[in-house]
Amino acid sequence: MESTNYEILVNKTHKIDDQYFKEIIEPSIVEVDPTKNNEIVYKTFGIKESKTYLEKETAKHYKEMKEYAGKNGIILGITSGYLSFEQQEVKYNYFLQKKGIEFTKKSACLPGYSEHNTGLAMDCDIFRNGRWAGIAPDKDGNINKETAWLHTILHKFGFILRYPKGKEAIAEMKFEPWHIRYVGKDLAKYIFENNLTLEEYYEEKSK
Repeated sequence: MESTNYEILVNKTHKIDDQYFKEIIEPSIVEVDPTKNNEIVYKTFGIKESKTYLEKETAKHYKEMKEYAGKNGIILGITSGYLSFEQQEVKYNYFLQKKGIEFTKKSACLPGYSEHNTGLAMDCDIFRNGRWAGIAPDKDGNINKETAWLHTILHKFGFILRYPKGKEAIAEMKFEPWHIRYVGKDLAKYIFENNLTLEEYYEEKSK
């Protein structure tokens, strides 16, 4: 039986295979503690069971990273994890109706084209100054020191910052300091040290 491909490229031109989704992704999903109250997110994205899920290895390494962050004074949580194709469609249409097509194209993907459908990606958050949303950039697009620190340790636990600043045209998504993706420690280290996106890694690999 095929196993989880932790290096899978999923973006607006690379769709998840339907059979792979049913046979590999769905059985590998486990519930995780998001630490924060996500009822608004659950309602918005049509998650009726009000629970947060990740792929099992991703969940294990996220827990390790969360504990490490806690020891360094940072409270880490999850805003959004795995989404089914149906939930992704609800999310996409919500963005489309509320924000319009141009915003949506930079901020969301159609079902099957989103990393959230893999269980390997999550939107994380930091509890800062007495509230969540501590990972969000300021009005000038700058991140705080806690978020910057988090970005420097992601690879130690097998994660990458999937949509980094300055790579918007390559990733075809706006800068998202909260969106992290599990790829395994070896690849995460390589991507971090060479300042690559996953798209650039695959382009380099194909040469």
